[in-house]
Amino acid sequence: MKNWISNTKINALLEAGSQEFDGMKVKRDLIEYCDRYQKLYPFEILEEPVKFLINNVSTDGKYREMRALLRIAAEEYCISLNEIAEALLDLMDTRILSADQAKKIINHVFEAFSCNENPENFIPREDAYLCKSLFALTSS
Repeated sequence: MKNWISNTKINALLEAGSQEFDGMKVKRDLIEYCDRYQKLYPFEILEEPVKFLINNVSTDGKYREMRALLRIAAEEYCISLNEIAEALLDLMDTRILSADQAKKIINHVFEAFSCNENPENFIPREDAYLCKSLFALTSS
């Protein structure tokens, strides 16, 4: 997978802000970010797992069911679906994110965007969105 975020402001922000990085808040924000992508380019198989992550309801049975759905989605033929599913799996499996994990998740989402849009169009837009969203979280 290409490193989509290497030359972005969000990458620099995550590097610079890693000492004051709030992994729980960033996790919630990245779940919402994946939901934002899902609203633009919906996949039916991801509806329940995204809702599960947003609602933060954690029962063992439901967790296993949602994780199984995401594993199926991650192995489908559609690359953008694979990438969003991988991002969601990382979010589901990690309680508190590190800056490096956040960058990995964002890169998965950017890879998914690259399947649907020209990088010159989505990278500046998504970089600005994430900087605004995550900067407020990492600078508090």
